[in-house]
Amino acid sequence: MHLVDPEQPDTPMSSQVIHVDSALARNWLERNPNNRPIRQSRVQQYYDDMVSGRWLFNGEAIKFGPDGELLDGQHRLHAIARTSGMSFALLVVRGLSPDTQVTMDQGARRTPSDQLTISGITSHNMTLVAAALRVYMVWLEGNLFGDNRASISTTKVVEFATAYPELVAITDRFTGVAKRLKARPAVACAVAVRLAEIDAAAANEFVRLWDSGAGLQFDSPILALRERLDSLRSTRVRTSDRDQIGLIVSAWNLWRRGRAVTKLQRPKGGFTAENFPEPK
Repeated sequence: MHLVDPEQPDTPMSSQVIHVDSALARNWLERNPNNRPIRQSRVQQYYDDMVSGRWLFNGEAIKFGPDGELLDGQHRLHAIARTSGMSFALLVVRGLSPDTQVTMDQGARRTPSDQLTISGITSHNMTLVAAALRVYMVWLEGNLFGDNRASISTTKVVEFATAYPELVAITDRFTGVAKRLKARPAVACAVAVRLAEIDAAAANEFVRLWDSGAGLQFDSPILALRERLDSLRSTRVRTSDRDQIGLIVSAWNLWRRGRAVTKLQRPKGGFTAENFPEPK
């Protein structure tokens, strides 16, 4: 298909669908002089979708200028360049004015919550459900300490939610209380879901006591958790999702064993993959 640039009528533009493999992607990336810095997390998301079969042709174009310089699409091309023995159909548009680059990627990107809604999944708080599912998936896949903590793509969240509607329902039930639990709501919600999988009744009671603090003994692990989270919040100490999960699970395990503590601390040197608590 050939078009004419109305601003430069003598400069034709063309578009076609091309199957791009790693060699072609690397070749095109050599023509990438003036693009934005690479966000490796975005590349990892694309790569994960591609090799897992979740990548679908959606009409979004790889765009080139009149001299063959790459104007848009570098993250997709970097992801394809990592693959082996695979190719992906992409719409390619050539002949665009370099000035158009400033207008690219200006639309509102669909969030995971948008995509869940489009997929027919409903919730009282879809934004929090989507965020909690992402935390849950990173944790479940063992990536709290890995390099792929940011690699859970929107497509992967939607695929997971579609495959496990019962988890979406459990997550939805915890969204209201999660906002009051002193931790980041998505983390609190994700942990509550994981605990409910182990023992639903115990998880509901743990969350109720964590929320209200009513009737807790001075040496209750849940009271220690509340005080620790209060301290972190009041001192504005930045705390990672991983550390918050570790503290909550530590309190849960102590509470389940009937152990008495007055303080809840991270292990000396912090949480590691070796000492990170597993909920029981």
